[in-house]
Parts: sequence; structure tokens; C-alpha cells
Amino acid sequence: MNFRKIKLYPKGNGPGFGSHFSLYLALSNPSTLSPVSKIYAQIILRILDQKQAKHHFGKANYWFSSSNHERGGSRLIPLSYFTSQYQDFLVKDSCLVEAEVQILGVVEALS
Repeated sequence: MNFRKIKLYPKGNGPGFGSHFSLYLALSNPSTLSPVSKIYAQIILRILDQKQAKHHFGKANYWFSSSNHERGGSRLIPLSYFTSQYQDFLVKDSCLVEAEVQILGVVEALS
């Protein structure tokens, strides 16, 4: 199973819409999982400070499945902090994000 999608919402998503930068990790092809299979993973989502290396991150453990294939932070960082002229998350209209994933367990469907 591959985690190849990082989804970002620069104006927020869900509870963070309009107030926070939202960042999620998604399974690249959730339909390949059976309906009862699950993946338990620890993820760290980072927004990189492009000049001072004062990165902002969120860390959590999540269950991923075919029906719950996208997890992350709807309120990862306040928009006012993300866009502040005193921070270097947004440089020349570009931001850098990364995800670190550690698979902690897999539950497979039995035949």
C-alpha cells in the first residue's frame, strides 16, 4: 500500500476552512484495499520554513482503510501565522510540505 498523495488546502478544509492551512496524507489507491483491511500508521506532516528551518509539524497515529483513506490536520497551522511576513513558510508564492510515515500495523481480510 502506498501513501503517495499529500493534499493541501491553503485556505483550510473542514473545521479549519477560512482560518487554517490544512494538510492531509492519502492512500494513493484505496480501492485496492478490501473493505475490512486496515493500516495503522504514525504520520508526521510538516510545513517547511524555507529560510530559518523552523518547521511546523503535526504528528498523530491513524487507521487508514478503503473508506477512510485520507487523514491529517484540518487546523495544522493558523493562516495568519502561515502567511506572516515574519515567517518563511510561504516564499515567492510557494510552500514546501513533507510527510513522514511509519507503518505500525496492518489488518488483512481473511479469506
